Order: sequence, then structure tokens, then C-alpha cells
Amino acid sequence: MAPTRSSNLERSKWRSKCREELSKHIQEKVGILIEPSQVRLVTGADDLYTWKVLPQKKHLFSKNISDHSIGAYKELCEGIDSAFEAVPVATTTQTRFGEHVQETLISLGPPQASFSAKIDKLREENENLERELKQWKDQATAECKLRQESEKERNQLRDANQTLHCELQKSSMAADYFRSSISQYSQMVARIMPLMGELRNGLNVDGVADDFGIWHIDPGVTNNV
Repeated sequence: MAPTRSSNLERSKWRSKCREELSKHIQEKVGILIEPSQVRLVTGADDLYTWKVLPQKKHLFSKNISDHSIGAYKELCEGIDSAFEAVPVATTTQTRFGEHVQETLISLGPPQASFSAKIDKLREENENLERELKQWKDQATAECKLRQESEKERNQLRDANQTLHCELQKSSMAADYFRSSISQYSQMVARIMPLMGELRNGLNVDGVADDFGIWHIDPGVTNNV
């Protein structure tokens, strides 16, 4: 039972501290004195103050102070003037002429930076950051698209270069083949031409007509056969 009692005492201490801090804050911001025990997070129509809260802290104002945990009390103490603030609410009074006049409580405390101004500034900064982030995203998308197009073009050029290289190799091999063939034919012609000359000269000596005309056979050759 001792740990439970200690935990309850700790929670009670933080609850009291939270109420005191909020009461002091309401007096400074709205100009009215609210007893710590009467401070409310969930305000009603009869309350002369309400709360202006950043979205990420709205859960703290969804239930009564007494229902919160120690962690929530700490968040409330730390969030005063930075995550939320007390603001006056408009009240309606009746004049002696029966007219209803709307009044607004004004803080009697020292002037402090408006929480609304802080929120507006944060909202403006957030919008600027969102615009800047969008610009960066658009730029990154454009650069990515450009890189993809450049990569595609580079691949196409590489493929075309490889094709041309293969064609050049084929043409070079064909040229080498033709050069080798021509060289061989030239060597063959160079060897044949002298033989043909000798053959022609020999035929003329033996009485064979030029240009393969009529043959004249020597009788002596026949006798020898």
C-alpha cells in the first residue's frame, strides 16, 4: 500500500501546483482572480475566461483537472504562455434602458506578448515552411525527372555507339578481307603473267600461230615419234 499512497501524494502535489500556476496565469492574462480550486480546463457559459490552445495540446483541455495524471499536470505547467493561454470572454450586461451591451474583460496585469500573435506567427511560419517544402519537392521532382531523361538519353547514345562500333568492326573486317584477297590475286597474277609470256613465246617458236591460229607441225617431230 505504501507505493500507492506515495503515488497519490505525488499526484496531489502536482495537481495543487498546476491549479496555482493556472490561477496565477488567469489573473495575469484576464485580470480576474480565480481561486486555484475553482480553475477549470473545461469552461462553461458562466466562466469569464476560456482557453486558447495549440492543436497538439487540446487533449489536455478535454477533461477536468482532477481527472488528469501527473504527466498531464507537468504538461500544463510547462505549456503556460507557450502552448495555451487564458483569454477573456465577452459578457452581456443590461443597461438601465433595457439594452444589452456586450463587454469584454481586459487584463489588469502587465502587458505580455499576445498568445494569438504567437499562434499567428507560428501559423505564418508553418505556411512558409510548407511553401518552401513544396518548392523543394517540386524542384526535387523536376531534377529527378531531368536525371531520368538524361539517363535515358545517355543509354540511347551508349546503345547507338555500341551499334556503330559493331558496324565499324564489321566494316573493318570486311575491308581487311578484301585487301587480303586483292593482295593474293595480285600475287597470283604476278606469278601467272611471266608463265603466260613464256608459254606464248614457246608456242611461237614451235610454229604455232599467234593468237592460237593454225598449228604447223614439224615433220621431224613426227618422225621422232
